[in-house]
Amino acid sequence: MTQKQTLVSGIRPTGDLHLGNYIGAMKDIHRLQKEYEAYFFIVDLHALTTHPKPELIKPRTRDAVRSYLGAGLDPNQATIYAQSSLAAEISELHLYLSMVMHIGELLRCPTFKEKAKQHADHVSYGLVGYPVLMAADMFIHGAHKVPVGADQLVHIEIARDIARKFNSMYGEILTLPNGMVEKEARVPSLGGKGKMSKSLGAKTYISLQDSKETIENKVKRAYSDPTRTHLSDPGHPTVDGCNVYHLHSYFSNEEVRKDIEKRCSDANIGCVRCKQMLSESIIELTEPMQKRALAYSDIDVDDILREGAKKTQESAQVTIAKVRKAIGLIQL
Repeated sequence: MTQKQTLVSGIRPTGDLHLGNYIGAMKDIHRLQKEYEAYFFIVDLHALTTHPKPELIKPRTRDAVRSYLGAGLDPNQATIYAQSSLAAEISELHLYLSMVMHIGELLRCPTFKEKAKQHADHVSYGLVGYPVLMAADMFIHGAHKVPVGADQLVHIEIARDIARKFNSMYGEILTLPNGMVEKEARVPSLGGKGKMSKSLGAKTYISLQDSKETIENKVKRAYSDPTRTHLSDPGHPTVDGCNVYHLHSYFSNEEVRKDIEKRCSDANIGCVRCKQMLSESIIELTEPMQKRALAYSDIDVDDILREGAKKTQESAQVTIAKVRKAIGLIQL
């Protein structure tokens, strides 16, 4: 029997995960947990780079776990854990990796430059070394595959570069990870500018926890085809031509999309009805997820994280032992 490849995927506990997070990190959970030896984790250590309030970290971590569970993650098929439960192993591996990574490469990283602009008054070492910690997350379980957005591919390349440097010095110890990018996985903002993001304001994204009424109200105000000013005007139902249709391309089935394409192009459906159909598609996705997520109490979530920590520590300690031996450290 062929051994499954290892997959590692993490998500930040920022609170209010949205549809963009779902498409980027959760949509394919059912398939991934069957096809791979899958590790899903909450990156609560990475979250510290933006200085969240201490009292928010624990509840947001639990909420992120619930979102994973609501999206279909099965703790009996995949491992889910908090990054901090591997703090000792991750931090140790991060230290070793930092010895082979050049600071200039980190300072040139596009993600660092963007974050540094947002937090110009407190650019920390942790922010600069963020990609090295990400690499440690991948290497600790020997990840073959890492699902990422297109804008995160640079971090995969940095991790691969670190692995090459480390392996050239100490032997073939670290597995070079490969990014898994869903084609065009860039869910647009409701406001029509950029991708869906919390940083643009609550009205521009749909939370996985939004109620039916909230979703309907947000979608009603979504930016649509700017060239269509009258009901009798033919629309442009394409990803580039209409923001609402772009959202349909992610959340509505093929039958609905084809119906909209034809009727919008022929001016036989207006934007109001088109938005109603989008709301229906999104609610059809989120309502069952919310019900599944709410079935787990804090105690349930903590039990799942505790079991996940046990599994991941076994895997992590094997990696650390190999790395220490390769480097030449005394192991007593």
